[in-house]
Amino acid sequence: MLKINFMLSKNNKNIFLIYISIIFIGLILRLYNLNFENYWLDELIDFWVADPNISHNDLLLRRELIDDQTPFLFQLLLKGYFELFGYNPEIGRQLPLIFGVLSIPFFGILSLQVSKNNSFLLSVLLISINIYLIKYSQETRVYSLVFLLSTINLILYNKITTINLLNYNKIYYLILFIFISIISLTAHPFTFILLFSQIAHYFYSFFIFKKRNYLFIFSIPIILAIYLIINYNYLLSQLGYSEYFLSNENWKFYYNYYFSRFFGSKIMGSIYLFTLIFLIIRFRKKILFTQNNYLLLIFLLFFSYLIPLMYGLIKVPVLTDRYIIFVLIPIIIIISSLIFEIFNPKLKFFLIILIVTSTLINNYIEIQYRKNTKPEFTKLLTNIEKHEIKKLTLFAPESISNVIKNYLLSLKNINKNNLKIFDIDDIPADVKSLWVICYEPVVGYDCSLKKDWTLKETKRFYLLKAQLYNISN
Repeated sequence: MLKINFMLSKNNKNIFLIYISIIFIGLILRLYNLNFENYWLDELIDFWVADPNISHNDLLLRRELIDDQTPFLFQLLLKGYFELFGYNPEIGRQLPLIFGVLSIPFFGILSLQVSKNNSFLLSVLLISINIYLIKYSQETRVYSLVFLLSTINLILYNKITTINLLNYNKIYYLILFIFISIISLTAHPFTFILLFSQIAHYFYSFFIFKKRNYLFIFSIPIILAIYLIINYNYLLSQLGYSEYFLSNENWKFYYNYYFSRFFGSKIMGSIYLFTLIFLIIRFRKKILFTQNNYLLLIFLLFFSYLIPLMYGLIKVPVLTDRYIIFVLIPIIIIISSLIFEIFNPKLKFFLIILIVTSTLINNYIEIQYRKNTKPEFTKLLTNIEKHEIKKLTLFAPESISNVIKNYLLSLKNINKNNLKIFDIDDIPADVKSLWVICYEPVVGYDCSLKKDWTLKETKRFYLLKAQLYNISN
């Protein structure tokens, strides 16, 4: 390993080839089984809201109808993508995939800013094969975009707080930073944690190291003013919630911090968590009392947990792992960079092998033996198409029923096999038998139908139940 690093330091071409190869591996892992699962409820909503056949005003009306609490930016981007390439659930998965793949090279740039050595190759490798990021690159939701924007945001912050920039470069990076910050905050309100961490880092550097650079401070009121103009109503609605679907974390959270979710298992979570703690303690003086780029990452790591937890205690619980997906940035860069700060070659080699080998083994298990965790709509329809009864209805609240119906009508099985969907309260008189499809989480896992119909057959799928009824007219 030491010999390889020596060779890489002498040959930039080899470094670049390894860098590109790692990015390619990340692409392949994200492409593999891209549409392994159907959409779950939040994806169904984004797919329905982003219908390219409706206007932007109708998009906003649909959000209100469903009381959608997610930011609208991703849905607007998704709508535009559908307008270009077609309205299909499989096409919808392509956009987060693009964001997920783009994150990898930008992550390498950020890592190289923090520690100007070959540790950035380890950072890029760990981010490329991270199972959590792979899965969110395969889900039609905003989170891969949030991770990408957060990475770019941190790169630009490092640029504008660099003292030796030429004047025209300062203005250029300042404009980019303001733009990306506004887009990041619009993509997800939890990215306010990035801004708060940057403010804390700026003032710490100002008072401890007497580092003066006023571009960042100048940008803050501009960012906040433009953000509020764009997102005032959304932000007001979010702050107005007195209850949320989440609950306060129990005591188990405080010895795991979602690391088992971020890295695939309790064992993997423990490996990463204890490695991170060990390295921070070992290099605490370097991090806290010398001018370096680790400190911003420490602030981000700390506030990613503290701010949501405090908000949960004061008002309503809001913390869950996907909302702070950007916390993977400091975790992985700190681990990768500080490993390369270790002088003991045996310890350095051991930690690299431990992290990389265990991650690869876990990835193989996760990918090779991947289990379905979302409703099996395609499997259900494939099963029904073999039955003589090809008529169905949905058992769900009206707004959710429209969301699910929109998705089902977009699946190939519907169009290919002449399956017909009716509203449950508007069944034609000539229909004597039909399937009632129940998406169990939506109805609290109670699919009891309060109608004078005769149940003939039941088929069960993951999170779904299909019941064949004879209709009494």
